[in-house]
Amino acid sequence: MIVFGDHKRTHSAEQLREAVLAAARAIGDLPAGLERHAAVVDLFVTASELLQGLADEEFDTAGIDSSSSGQNLCSEILVELSREVLRSWQQGFARSGALDASLLAKLAAIDCGSAITTGPAEGYALYALYPETYLLAAQRSGLDANTCVIGIRSIGLGLAAMVAAALHAPPPISVRPIGHPFCRHISAAPELLDTWRDRPQAEFAIVDEGPGLSGSSFHAVIAWLRRQGIDQERIHLFPSHRGGPGAQAAVETVAALSQCQSHVAKFEDAFDGAIAPRLRDWIGHLLGKADVELHEISGGAWRECLSVPTGAWPPAFPAFERRKFMASSAGERWLVKFAGLGETGQRKLRTAKALHEAGFGAQPAGLCHGFLVEHWPDADRLDRAGSARDLLIEWLGHYLGWRAARLQTDEAGASLDQLAGMAVQNCEEALGETSGHALQTWFARQPSSGPTRRVEIDGRLHPWEFLVLPDGTLLKTDAVDHCRSHDLIGCQGIEWDIAGARVEYDLCAAELSNLVGCIERVTSIDRALVDYLEPCYLAFQLGLWTIAGQSPEEQEQMRATRLVERYKAGLVRFLGC
Repeated sequence: MIVFGDHKRTHSAEQLREAVLAAARAIGDLPAGLERHAAVVDLFVTASELLQGLADEEFDTAGIDSSSSGQNLCSEILVELSREVLRSWQQGFARSGALDASLLAKLAAIDCGSAITTGPAEGYALYALYPETYLLAAQRSGLDANTCVIGIRSIGLGLAAMVAAALHAPPPISVRPIGHPFCRHISAAPELLDTWRDRPQAEFAIVDEGPGLSGSSFHAVIAWLRRQGIDQERIHLFPSHRGGPGAQAAVETVAALSQCQSHVAKFEDAFDGAIAPRLRDWIGHLLGKADVELHEISGGAWRECLSVPTGAWPPAFPAFERRKFMASSAGERWLVKFAGLGETGQRKLRTAKALHEAGFGAQPAGLCHGFLVEHWPDADRLDRAGSARDLLIEWLGHYLGWRAARLQTDEAGASLDQLAGMAVQNCEEALGETSGHALQTWFARQPSSGPTRRVEIDGRLHPWEFLVLPDGTLLKTDAVDHCRSHDLIGCQGIEWDIAGARVEYDLCAAELSNLVGCIERVTSIDRALVDYLEPCYLAFQLGLWTIAGQSPEEQEQMRATRLVERYKAGLVRFLGC
């Protein structure tokens, strides 16, 4: 099933550098505390995006990773930024003052003559990966300054700088694994290791956010080091978790990774109240509360906060969820959800504020170093409370019309060809080759001009995603980031959400017409595109919940299976078979 995907963007390197410089200069105006520490980490994240993009640009031109003055400067900058994060973290966020003038001079000296292409750093944007955990992992590793630190681009370059800073090691080198996602290899000049190869006491640290489904990126670097004559016992791994590679890992990959020492630190260890303030302290400071209690509700556990029996819980896809907590104090509750480090989190805060001001979302309290804090209203879920259909359709029309008018973006999502290809493959896997061919034939007969405007779609219009307040008012939950999930869809025309509403609420022709008519009061709608996207939506949801149904929990399997069967039936009706 096709569900996941990445969306790369092309940037002006010079404009990104100027943004980095502006953020670096502004840090001097911030007082000591979490806000300043978060700003330093956000600066590090944004600078990492720029510098790894420049390294990739060099690689794309030369076809090989090699040492260069530009990459050496980039590594030095990232290590200096990492040291600033390290000092702030070790001082419990009590550090203040401006960044060193020499660092600002190095940032200004970066050669930014060309555009760069970058993809989202999933760890920083989606999976609550904090650079500070790599500082702690390095400090606990037993390694020292005689360590060659190697970052796996993209995100691994910055994380490698964190490890190098904590070890007082030289600036890291970086490599970009290439080839099939499940069988990566390294194309790098031998001189990258010239100063390290003949040091018998040197250790080698490979740094990345994985391992993922196959572990092939880590394995590619291990294999490259082994070809350079580096003994296996001298190779150390700095991954983001202890879970090992996923189901697509080859036997030799699992063996190679298991033979290396791995060094991992958890979020709770890096922010334990002894080294630096705990998350509970961050939230209490933001809310002005001294007695905040924090309860983790990640991985579908948020359903425990609903006043419904377990058998009536909505489905969940725990592996696809952001990390989240429930904060409570004096009878009030707040949802604390990871929104992202850097500009990612700031953008979601802006969206959350706009949603609330327009009357569509809960009230946000603010952003705490990557966690968005929103008031948790006393409300029922739409799938439990019900609502008059005409009022629901009218509310959806106003809501989607507002998104179409207010949340336009130049960010690209999947093309129509990509969406159709996903739909055909998912349909074929679920319903057979004949159905897949029938859908492919149907797409071939349709116009495919694509959306005229892309917006930050909602992407999750399932009934359990809505709250019904005691006065009957609807609120939309989880409405700020599904357009930037780790999936294929991305930002689309608002027609995607219209197709989603049509599917989720079984809208008849007249109801669909009423919904579209309401939206057309503020923006034009391509009704043919709504028709085109309906099987794409069905097939995407089919794939998503098929994967969710692989859960080891029987109840989760049953909930997901019910949805899978519903989307299958929708495709069968669509195809008329």
